[in-house]
Formats: sequence, C-alpha cells, structure tokens
Amino acid sequence: MRNTVNIALLCALVLLASCGTDNSPEAKKKLLEQKEQSLVKLEAEIRDLKAELLLDGDSLAKAPEGVLIGVKVLAPETFEHFFEVNGSVEAIEQANLSPEQGGQIKRMNVKEGDAVKAGQVLATLNTSVISSSLQELESGLALARTTYERQAKLWEQKIGSEMQYLQAKNQVESLEKKRSTLQAQLAMSTISAPFDGVVDLIHQKEGELAAPGMPIITLVNVAQLKVKADVSENHAKAVKVGQMTEVRFPSFGTTLSAPISAVGSIINPANRSFSVEVRVSNPDRTLKPNAVGILRIKDFKAENAMVVPTICVGKDAKGNFLFVVRNEEGQSKAMKTYVSTDRSSEGNTLITEGLKPGDSVIVQGYNEVANGNIVRVQ
Repeated sequence: MRNTVNIALLCALVLLASCGTDNSPEAKKKLLEQKEQSLVKLEAEIRDLKAELLLDGDSLAKAPEGVLIGVKVLAPETFEHFFEVNGSVEAIEQANLSPEQGGQIKRMNVKEGDAVKAGQVLATLNTSVISSSLQELESGLALARTTYERQAKLWEQKIGSEMQYLQAKNQVESLEKKRSTLQAQLAMSTISAPFDGVVDLIHQKEGELAAPGMPIITLVNVAQLKVKADVSENHAKAVKVGQMTEVRFPSFGTTLSAPISAVGSIINPANRSFSVEVRVSNPDRTLKPNAVGILRIKDFKAENAMVVPTICVGKDAKGNFLFVVRNEEGQSKAMKTYVSTDRSSEGNTLITEGLKPGDSVIVQGYNEVANGNIVRVQ
C-alpha cells in the first residue's frame, strides 16, 4: 500500500514538473550541468563500494598478486618479408586498326562490344575504281595469254620471229604483275581482325572518309592481361623472372597468384626504378585494362627465425627491447630484455639477437609492466 502511495506522489511530482518545464537554452544548460554533477557523484560512490567489497574478504576474494599478461612462447619459425607496389592493368593484345590506303567507308560489319575472330573482316572501303580496273585487266590478261600460247606454238615450229614470242611472253608477265598490284590494293581496302578479341571502340561511321594511320576500330583481347609496375632499384636483387607473386585488384575484389613474366634490364634514372610485368588470365572478362593492380612481392625469407609481434617491441636510449617472463625466487617477473631486430612485415618483427627458443615474450599487457614487476600469465 505504501509503495502505491509513493508511486502516485512521484507521478504527481513529474506531472507538476512537466507543466512548468522551461525549454529555453539557458535552462537546458543548467539541467545538463546538474546531471553531470550527479554522474560524477554516482561514479565516486561506485568506486567506494568496489573498494569496500575488495577489502571485505567475505564478499569478494582478494585480487591475486601481479599484473595480468599474455605471452608468446618462442619457437623457430619461417619469417617472410613482402613489399607492395601499385601497377596498371594492360591488354597484351590491343590495336587501333586503320586502312593501309585512304577511301570512303562502304560497310562496317561490327558494332562495339562484338566478339570477333582473327581474320574476320571488320570493315571495307569503297573499292569500285580498283574493282573496275581489275576487271579490265583480267580481260586484257586473257587475250595476252591466248596470244602468247599461239605465238609459242608457232615459235616451236620455227614460224615467226623470236621477238614476237618474247613480246607476247612479256605482255603476259607484265599484266600478271599489275593484277597482283591491284589485288593487293583491294586487300588494303579491307580491315580484318589481327587476333581474337572484342571491338572496344568504333571511331568512324559508314560513309566517312578513312585515311592511313587514322584509327577506325579499337580491338582488344581481355582474356589475357598483364600488370606492369615500377619497382624501386633497392629490390633489384630480390625480384626475378618466374618468382610467384600475389596480384590484388581492389576495384574488383579479386586476388590472384601468378609468376613474374618479365623484369626490366634498365634502371629509369628519373625515378630510380625498373619495370616488372606479371601476366594474368581473365577468362570471365571481369578485369579491365587501365585498372589498378597491386603486386605483393616477397624479397626476403628466413628459416628457423625468432619472430615477435612488432607492437610489443619498444625502444629507448640503449636500443630495442621487450619484456620476457623470468622465474625468480618462485615468482614470475617481467624482465626488460634488449634485442637486435632485422626487418618487419605484416605486424611481425625478426629478432636476430637477444632471444632463444622457449622464451616467454610478453605480447599482451607489455605497456603495463616495468622491469622486475611480478606478473600473472593468463
């Protein structure tokens, strides 16, 4: 009954307070200060209660002695060092196709995005003049051959002069060479695919004039791509043809493994680097030329190495150090141990001197201990 009365009184007070609430900024600031003061007071009371419970052996067991830590027991392992370099994806086969002679585009046989085969005719130019000349030549060549054949028979019978025979023969040979020239010009008016690929761009339309050296079609084969990157000369000894490397394409969420296919023989004096090329397969055509490809290349490997997390290695005026757990007088203590480090990779550091297999290196709580502190291994 008493609880019911208290609840009713509380509701009434809340109702009265809400009726007279001041929503001005000054009132809100004042209310915020009051609540912050209340929070500080509450936190102090909580700390006092925890301290009382800690001292009360019946309520809470006493905290064990020592700083709580985590360790890594050292054992020989393999340490590998990698470096990354950004590269660009390029098509191995890509060509801007143009005619070998000028003319009007008569027919465009493909559109952008079409897959084509090597040798397929992609576009043809207007060849009416060449075709007419070739037809006339074929007629003259037929007559010249007939004349030559007859003159040859007569010459075999010692009828007529040798000059007439030679002139007839020369006429046939001359016309055959002219025909070959016209056929070559006719072929130069046809644009064919030099390799299997996809029509990426069409630069001109039917009816427009094409000229040698001016691209009509851009053809690209994206089934096989290469990633080219510039690597610092500092890694020149470590990078070799055939070495496996990891290639990551962040834009596509794809990671591949492939061997290095080519290593440049010249150092670029502008940026002190050499080129590296890695070829990758792209059967589903997901990857695209000019995308970013990141090469992850291994340049160092050590067997039977002592390796610790890099984050637990500290440094002072004497050098690099870390804390190792030692047993002294029946207690586990954190002992500051100076070490010689080599290189670091992926959050790990290679230790060359100062540690041995079986050492317990503090890898958790290392920033909470000092030399000689008693510790507890969790």
